[in-house]
Amino acid sequence: MPLKHTTLITWLMALLLILPIAVGLIGTLLPAFQYFPPLGEHQMAFTPWQNLFAQGEFYASLKLTLITGIVAPIIALWLALSLLAWGYERAFFKKFEALLSPLLAIPHAAIAIGLLFLLSPSGWLVRLFSPWLTGFDRPPNWISVQDPYGLSLIFALVIKEMPYLLFVMLATMKSIQARESLQVCQSLGYSRYTAWRKVLIPQLYPLIRLPIFIVITFSLTVVDLALVIGPNTPSTLAVTLFRWFNDPDLSMRFMASAGAVFLMLSIALVLGGWEMAHHLLSKITRTERSNGKRHGLTDAVLAVGRILGLVTLLSGFVALLLLPVWSLAKRWRFPDALPSQWTFDNLERAAPLLITLTSNTLIIALSATLIACLVSLLMLETKRLIATGTNQRNNTRAQHHAFDWLIYVPILLPQIGFLFGLHVLLIYLDLNGALSAIIALHLMYVLPYVYLTLKGPYLAYEEEYLRQANRLNHKPWRNYVLIKLAMLKPALFTAFAIGFSVSIAQYLPTLIAGEGRYSTLTTEAVAQAASGDRKQVGSMALLQAAFPILVFWLALTLPPRWTKWRLALKMTLKRKTKCSA
Repeated sequence: MPLKHTTLITWLMALLLILPIAVGLIGTLLPAFQYFPPLGEHQMAFTPWQNLFAQGEFYASLKLTLITGIVAPIIALWLALSLLAWGYERAFFKKFEALLSPLLAIPHAAIAIGLLFLLSPSGWLVRLFSPWLTGFDRPPNWISVQDPYGLSLIFALVIKEMPYLLFVMLATMKSIQARESLQVCQSLGYSRYTAWRKVLIPQLYPLIRLPIFIVITFSLTVVDLALVIGPNTPSTLAVTLFRWFNDPDLSMRFMASAGAVFLMLSIALVLGGWEMAHHLLSKITRTERSNGKRHGLTDAVLAVGRILGLVTLLSGFVALLLLPVWSLAKRWRFPDALPSQWTFDNLERAAPLLITLTSNTLIIALSATLIACLVSLLMLETKRLIATGTNQRNNTRAQHHAFDWLIYVPILLPQIGFLFGLHVLLIYLDLNGALSAIIALHLMYVLPYVYLTLKGPYLAYEEEYLRQANRLNHKPWRNYVLIKLAMLKPALFTAFAIGFSVSIAQYLPTLIAGEGRYSTLTTEAVAQAASGDRKQVGSMALLQAAFPILVFWLALTLPPRWTKWRLALKMTLKRKTKCSA
C-alpha cells in the first residue's frame, strides 16, 4: 500500500481511538465528585461517595460481583487447560476444535436465553426427567436460574469464556513448541497430565495473561448476561449502576458515577490480586514441579476438569438447540420433552418486528466491521512500513507502535465506567440517538478484535510477491488489492467474522448511543427475556445466534473456493460475450 506520513497517520488514529474514551472517563469521574454543570453542580464534593457507601444494596452487589467475576474465570481457565491437556495433538481433537466456532460466535444474550430455556424450573432439563424420574407434573418451585448466589450466572459466564480461552491457547501452542516438549516428557516416562502441569502450563500462562485479564474484566462488568440470567435482588454491581444511571431522578447519576469509578478501581485490585496469587502459587508449586515424579495426585484436577469441560460444552450446544425449538413450538405443555404441535406462526406473527430489528442489527454490524477492517489494514501497513525502514531507530519505534498499546484500552475498561460519560458528549454534539453514533461506539469494540486477528498474518506476509508484481506492472493500489489482499483472504474473512459477531453482541453501546430509537436483536431479546413469552424471545435469540454462525461458516467456506469460483465466472462471462458477438 503506497502510504506517506506513516508516523502522523499512526498518532492521528491513536488519538481518534483514545479521545472518546478519555472524554468518557472524565465525564464519569467528575460527576463522581458532584461536578456536573448540566445539572447545576459546579462545586467538587464527596457527597456521591458518602451516599454510595451508605447504600446497603451497594455492598450486596459488590459481594456478588466479586464472587461471580472471580470464580467464573478461575473455572473457565481450569476447564480450558484440562481440555487442552487431554486432547492436544490427538486426532479427534481437530474436529473438537471446529465445534468451538459456534460457541465463540454466539452473542452472550443468546447463550443466556438458551440457558434459561434449559435450566429454569419449567426448562427442558426438568422436562427430560419428568415425570418418570422426578414425579413432577408441574414445574417445581425451584430457583435454578437468577438464583441469589449467582450460580447460574457463573455457569453462563463459564460457557461463554471457556471456549474463548481454549481458542487463544490453541493459537499460542506453536510459540512454546508444545508438541516437541510433550514428546520429550512422555519419552522420559511422564504421564500426559503431569507433563502439562509441570512443563507446558507454566510456559503457556504468560502468553495468555492478557486474554485472561480481558475475561476477568468482562466477568466483573457484564450487563446483558447478568440481566437475563443473573440474580435480581441484589443484582451485580454493573447492573445496579446501569439501573441508577437510568433512574428518572437525575441526582442518582452522581452516586452511579461514584460506583462506576469504584468498580474500575475494584477491577484493578482484582487483576493485581490475580497476579500476586499466580506468583505465590508458582513459588509454592516450584518444588513439586521439579521433584522428578512421573505422576501426581494433582493430575486428578485436570482429569476432573476434562469431564466438567465436556459437560459445559454440551450444555452450551443444547441451550443453542432449544432456541429454534421454542421459536417453532405451538403447544408445549409441561412435562412434555418436546412440543406436541409445531408451527411457523410464531415467526410470521413476529415478522414485522424481526425485520426491523434484523435490518438495524445488520446495518450497524456490517458498517462497524467494514470500517474496522479498513482501519486495521491502514494501521498494519503503517506499522510494516515503519518496521522495514532503513533506519534502525524506525525498527525500534515500530516495536512501540502507539496503536498497539492503545488498542487494548476499550476491551480492558468496563463499559459502565465510561460509556455514560461519553453519552454526555453525544448529547452536547447532538449525536444522541443517531445511527452514526451507534456505529462509532460499536467500532470501539470491534476494532481491537479485528486488528489483533489480522496483525499476525498481515505482518507475516511475504512482501516479495507484491514487489515482483509492481516490477511487472507498476500499479501499486491495484496490485495491493488483487495480490496481497487476495492472498490474505482467509485472515480477512476470519477477522470480519469475529468483528461481526462482536458487534452483534453489543448491548450497552447500542442502548446508550441509540437512546432506544434503534433497537437491535440483542437489545430487544434482553428486554423481552423477562416477559415470559418464550416463543417470541426464542425467535429473536435464534436470529441473533444465526447471523454470526452464518458469517463464520462463510469465512471458513469462501476463501478456499474463491479463486475457483472467480475463474469459473470469468470463463462463463467470456463465453457469453463471444456468443453475443
